[in-house]
Amino acid sequence: MPTPRTEAYLFVHFIGEERTPTDEQLYFALSRDGAHWHDLRPAGKPALEWLGGEKGTRDPHIVRDPRGGFHIVATDLSIYHRGGWGPNDGATTNGSTGLVIWDSPDLTHWSEPRLVDVASKIPGAGMAWAPEANWDPDREQWIVFWSTKSNVHEDGNPLCNELGDETNVYYATTRDFVTFSDPAKWIDRSNVVIDSTMLRDDDGWWYRASKDSEITIERTRNPYEVTYEALRTDDENEWSYVGTLTDIFGNGRYSWHYLEGPELFRYNDTDVHEANGRKMPFGLMCDQFAESKGYLPFRSADLSSREPVDWQRADDIDFGTLKKRHGAILPITAAEYDAVEAAFAL
Repeated sequence: MPTPRTEAYLFVHFIGEERTPTDEQLYFALSRDGAHWHDLRPAGKPALEWLGGEKGTRDPHIVRDPRGGFHIVATDLSIYHRGGWGPNDGATTNGSTGLVIWDSPDLTHWSEPRLVDVASKIPGAGMAWAPEANWDPDREQWIVFWSTKSNVHEDGNPLCNELGDETNVYYATTRDFVTFSDPAKWIDRSNVVIDSTMLRDDDGWWYRASKDSEITIERTRNPYEVTYEALRTDDENEWSYVGTLTDIFGNGRYSWHYLEGPELFRYNDTDVHEANGRKMPFGLMCDQFAESKGYLPFRSADLSSREPVDWQRADDIDFGTLKKRHGAILPITAAEYDAVEAAFAL
């Protein structure tokens, strides 16, 4: 199926205030240029809801299926229903090991959400958080990855925690978002690692940004390779360290103490900005969770570069009225923009 010409964007996100049952549900926003966003519904009126499992859903990621249709994968979690964050909330130790999934043929008609278990085979799994999905055109399958906390250590068990922190990133593969392979460990580090995002460029390089001790960027030609500490390597089939936002901008407030939920995406050709004499087709957003400010956006001319000239803080972006937390941006066609607006705007 040919790739359609995209001229606009759909942003799927949650609000994240955790003060009402509808804060941890899914909201839609639209943009014609990727810089000016229009919320389709006010707080309290989500576009999609999940009332099964934990009775709330967060961290949505939306993708276009190259074979037709769309999918959303999201975290099964409601901190509101757990009584708020705290030492006894249990969210990471007795949470859901499933992902909430919606399917749609056209972005306006969505299936009933379903909960698909992906993490229960991980020994001691306490949750499955912050999922994303990427299509692998070489193997014609989806790579779906998420973060799980497990304090189990078993010699020789490839799913068990090996390094210091108990939270690691795992992946499974699927062709239909119904049947998934067994989980495989993807990232295991001494520090906490969570909230990974990935993008494949036109030259076959895969780029990944994760929240560990920093917002760390890596690249490879083999996205299935397991990684431990972030290291720079000349082996194209291993994940190689590129840099961190702190490296690039020289700003300590861009570290994991302030930012989480990194999200990579591409701009449509007509919306590519130019800065420092370079065209910047890639976007990277990070959730300013520590200061409760929503997203902080960046642009990049070259995701393999840690040179400041190849990056820009995108201060011109207006995300609209609702505070947007840990979501995803999908390029869409002009017709899809009109259809989504007609179907969901209040």
